[in-house]
Amino acid sequence: MNDDLTLLREFAENNSESAFAEIVSRHVNLVYSVALRQVRDAHLAEEITQAVFIILARKANALGDKTILSGWLCRTARYASANALTIQRRRQKREQEAFMQSQMEQNDSPRENKALAEMWNQISPFLDDALKKLNGKDHDALALRFFENKSFAEVGAALGASEDAAKMRVNRALEKLRKIFARRGVSSTAAIIAGTISANSVQAAPIGLAKTISAVAITKGAVASASTLTLIKGALKIMAWTKMKIAVVVGAGVLLAAGGGTVVYEMNQHSQKERAASSVMNDPANIKINWVVGKKYTMRMELDQSTETSNQGQPVKSDVNVAQDFDISALKELPDDGRQLELKITDESLAVLQNGSKILSFDSTQNSADPNSPAALLGLTIGVPFQYYIDANGEVQKVEGMEALMKRVAAAKPQQQVLFRQLFGEGTLKQYVSLGEWLPNRLVKIGESWSVKKDINSPQVGILTLNMKFTFKNWEQHADRQCAHVEMTGSVSTKSVSTASGAAIQIEKGKIAGEFWFDPDLGMLVESDNNQSIAMKVTTQAQTTALQMNEKSRWTLVDTQ
Repeated sequence: MNDDLTLLREFAENNSESAFAEIVSRHVNLVYSVALRQVRDAHLAEEITQAVFIILARKANALGDKTILSGWLCRTARYASANALTIQRRRQKREQEAFMQSQMEQNDSPRENKALAEMWNQISPFLDDALKKLNGKDHDALALRFFENKSFAEVGAALGASEDAAKMRVNRALEKLRKIFARRGVSSTAAIIAGTISANSVQAAPIGLAKTISAVAITKGAVASASTLTLIKGALKIMAWTKMKIAVVVGAGVLLAAGGGTVVYEMNQHSQKERAASSVMNDPANIKINWVVGKKYTMRMELDQSTETSNQGQPVKSDVNVAQDFDISALKELPDDGRQLELKITDESLAVLQNGSKILSFDSTQNSADPNSPAALLGLTIGVPFQYYIDANGEVQKVEGMEALMKRVAAAKPQQQVLFRQLFGEGTLKQYVSLGEWLPNRLVKIGESWSVKKDINSPQVGILTLNMKFTFKNWEQHADRQCAHVEMTGSVSTKSVSTASGAAIQIEKGKIAGEFWFDPDLGMLVESDNNQSIAMKVTTQAQTTALQMNEKSRWTLVDTQ
């Protein structure tokens, strides 16, 4: 348990005023800064900050051992700020607009670093909204790194990961922020964004605010002002609504739209207030992909694969790291509730290492990439539109665009063509939108399982059989969404062997395990984490080699527009 939670447990169990005062002292600047960015009113930001710590005092017993307190406080500050703005808009719209303008003019004073100041003016209006779009771990990693100035080792320890893994997560989260800002017209690098956030995001709260907050919060709001109690009530309501937003109201039922099987929830606000959270968390989930025509889904795929030989004099270890960002747009509805989708890969990186030494790399964001590298051919995929035609269950019926791409590949060098076909074929292309093929496409109760057995054709390997079992474990708050949490286990085996690669690859033992989070309200996977462990034999004319391959992959929904 981290030090913040140790202090919080001490307060919860022993009503320790000194422990709570220490928590407030550590985080008051962070909470005040989040509130100030939202409301642009210093006095209101102080009141919101007090409300957030009163909520913390009330919920001290309820926070789990894996909670990252700085991340939790950021989210709660946004809830309280949203409620405060709603109250103010109702009461004094014109006065608030005038005050916000004056505050912005006062805050435009020159900073020591003019470049960072200018960048801060551009990103600060979007920062908290952008942070909301990140998944929970990415959000908390940035909060620890830039709001609390933690080292990568400390970030890793808090998240239960290594220092290298923490550094990778922070860098990837920054890249996601960069892309979100870019879509809002702010062009910059991840490094400048990092420096800007670090230098500007946390401002000093007014002197004495921490002491005042501690004195009020430890009473859990008993001596708070009426306006602060109103903020607390509203923020708690928003927090509860966030957790309950996909609840099906008793008696309302689930209506299936005639054309699509889209789940429509008819909600009654009064009934939801009365409905207990415990019953909500037992509701079934409609786990069915729903590509909404007119929407664009921005996604990211990350894969880390390690392979090691075991029967040679000197074992050889190879590592492959792949990352891709891509957009999938739902273009139009097809007969029988199918969809026409369009895929565009926007960024791609590849690194291949052997015994720790990099032997191959490619990064589409780097202008200096070696055009003669075999991996450089992957750049041909960037921005190329691929058309998919899927049925009502999300299964791919046809893909268009691969033939035109392969004509471009045909002009490349032979070694580039070979590598390209190994890394990027039509079978691989289908997997980008094949999400629905693994889902039950129906209502599923907690504890219920379903199985999927599927053959995957790989020209270089042969036909592989995946035999998977999925279980709906529980509802979870994930990436600021109420999601169905599903665990999966399974196996992969060789159904038929291909020698197109010059070798026959036979899987002797293959296991798959993982989990994913599905938002029924959105009709889409929010995140998926998979682990594979495969023992195989590779037979060539010269020899037979035993290989052990371990692979971790992650699929994340970054944004929807």
